[in-house]
Amino acid sequence: MSSISFLVNTVISLYMLILMLRMWFQYCKVDFYNPLSQTIVKITNPVLNPLRKLLPSVKNIDLAAIFFVFILGFIKVPLLYLANGQWAIEILQQEFLQYLLIGILSVFSSFGKMIFYVIFLGAILSWFNRGNNQLNYLLYQLGEPVLSPIRKVLPRTGMIDFSAMILAFGLFFVDKFLYDIFGIIWQLAS
Repeated sequence: MSSISFLVNTVISLYMLILMLRMWFQYCKVDFYNPLSQTIVKITNPVLNPLRKLLPSVKNIDLAAIFFVFILGFIKVPLLYLANGQWAIEILQQEFLQYLLIGILSVFSSFGKMIFYVIFLGAILSWFNRGNNQLNYLLYQLGEPVLSPIRKVLPRTGMIDFSAMILAFGLFFVDKFLYDIFGIIWQLAS
């Protein structure tokens, strides 16, 4: 992989992660006036505002952000071909359905990565930070919709919360399972 294709892949993957965070912020009803919320809104508004005219939010799910993640996943592989100097219009025509599948899988991959990073950062910060601050509260708001169902099933273990570890193992399992099903297509979507 050339340095240009690495840069293209990194920028696209990072922006997909930011878009998923934006969608999850809206779903979790995170404080809009939080500085991190404001930054993510400013980074994503230029592409999401025009799309919102066509794809409004449904039940606090930002469909415009999900659709744009799909579009980025769809064009990521052709852009990597272009960055490596291997572009031909025939590639796009022959593998169009494969790129559609990569776009769909990119949505799931980005969502899983976003949840994993939120949970991981929240778990690490809980070890060191003893005071209340905005980042801890933000990570609590973002993690609670996926952690609370796991906490209801797990038996009480005192002060140790295993729900983040169970969720991380579940995400790793789903990642490996989807790789077994889709192979290289899942790897390209990730």
